[in-house]
Amino acid sequence: MTRIRKVAVCGAGGTMGAGIALVAARSGFETIRFDQYSEALARSRAAGEKFFDKSVERGRMSESQRDDTLARLHDSTDLADLADCDLVIEAIYENLEVKQALFRELNAICKPQTIFASNTSTLSITQIASGCGREDRVVGMHFCLPAELMKLIEMSRGLNTSDETFRDAWAWTEAAGQLPVETQDKPGFILNALLVPFNNDVIRAIEAGLATPEDIDTAIKSGLGYKMGPCTLLDLIGLDTQVLLGEAFYPITLDRRASVPPLLRRMVAAGRLGKKSGQGLLTGQNRPRAETAPDFTVASSGESRSFPPSDGFADRAADQGDVTVHLGGGYAPDPSKIAVLVELDTECLGVHTGEDMGREGSNVVGFARYRNGNDAPSNLIELVRQPATDPAALDAARAIFEVAGFDVVVCADQPGRIIDRLVRPKYNDALRFLDEGLATAEDMDKTCKLGLGYPDGPIERVTRGGLARHFDVTSALYAMTGLPGYAPERRAVVASARQAQAPVGPDLVKG
Repeated sequence: MTRIRKVAVCGAGGTMGAGIALVAARSGFETIRFDQYSEALARSRAAGEKFFDKSVERGRMSESQRDDTLARLHDSTDLADLADCDLVIEAIYENLEVKQALFRELNAICKPQTIFASNTSTLSITQIASGCGREDRVVGMHFCLPAELMKLIEMSRGLNTSDETFRDAWAWTEAAGQLPVETQDKPGFILNALLVPFNNDVIRAIEAGLATPEDIDTAIKSGLGYKMGPCTLLDLIGLDTQVLLGEAFYPITLDRRASVPPLLRRMVAAGRLGKKSGQGLLTGQNRPRAETAPDFTVASSGESRSFPPSDGFADRAADQGDVTVHLGGGYAPDPSKIAVLVELDTECLGVHTGEDMGREGSNVVGFARYRNGNDAPSNLIELVRQPATDPAALDAARAIFEVAGFDVVVCADQPGRIIDRLVRPKYNDALRFLDEGLATAEDMDKTCKLGLGYPDGPIERVTRGGLARHFDVTSALYAMTGLPGYAPERRAVVASARQAQAPVGPDLVKG
């Protein structure tokens, strides 16, 4: 139950504010849509009407429910109309001074019991509330885009937020049919604290020539099961928006990964903003899958992480072939072959072939089938090329795996390949946030699953894959790059130490 009956949304002419207003009205609350610009309100109202019309067409609501919902939406460009609201949610421009000024003005207008909520994604609730005159009645309420479809709300208290205010705001989110999670008043809360640096890492990987945006998206979707690749997401939210997020986030955290990558600034300067401008990271160019492949032989030097004994890939091998596939980390050069494939773990291909100041490359191609710890291997094969790798060798490697039914991507011989390079810092962040008490493990995972559509959360995934394995992978990445984001977090260090101390053998522990 909630005592809140009337809600206002400031910034309802924008995409996020408009969506929040739809959520409130759909749930039965009288809702004032406030914006400075009547034209913006008219556009967002038309979009809302179209959204509800489609809901009726799809059987999600009746015509009478649509009409009743639209009747509960009232447009205004005058803040005085918000005087008798029980809850005011601001979803305006991400600027601390502007938000503070709005709350000060509203404090003089609204009744003393009115709760002020901020939809900020990066700024401090305590700072936004400072000086408004009712710091105890201000709460963080971060919706996910698009608000009318996404159920998750990140709820946070400022230092002065009263328990009563937080309980009332929480009760309203549940009455509105949303799913709240509690997080501390820290930069980015959960969602953006994990997402903004991750997206920047993706852009830096592209700038470093690791892989194409298309292959990065394929790798993340196939290997991790994400519904949307990061480059698709960046093009959707807008590269200019990612710049604003970085500019808001980095000064607060001083985390290099949160700072705006140079490539991102260049693309925005060139007008390549993503979907809104028609050009972004993705080019739309995808190579067709191979339909035939050369014969290959298998040489085994040890246990293969990519193809366990129960896997049928090795059954495709011939007695003789133009390609040799080395499993288990072995390697022997053979210039007579079209391609020699070498299975990799955490090492670079150059460990096997040697390097020549950017001139290295031959018929040797590295590969690894992505696998989270001892989970079943994914359907993703990451091929590793060197600067002068023979294109025919790369084509042969791609064909062998694609004909076998795998998703194949190509990346440069850089630490971590695609997936480990991108996700391991995010897992480190999640482990650190858990230590710092930002949120519970369950709420962090719930946030990523509900807010981003992940099949599992970062804590669940890194734990299932093994914290000791995470230590091994991040240690290798840190040794090769020296970047702080790869330094193993405390829980992984502890897990590795415990594993090293564990007794070995079935008879050492007696029941």
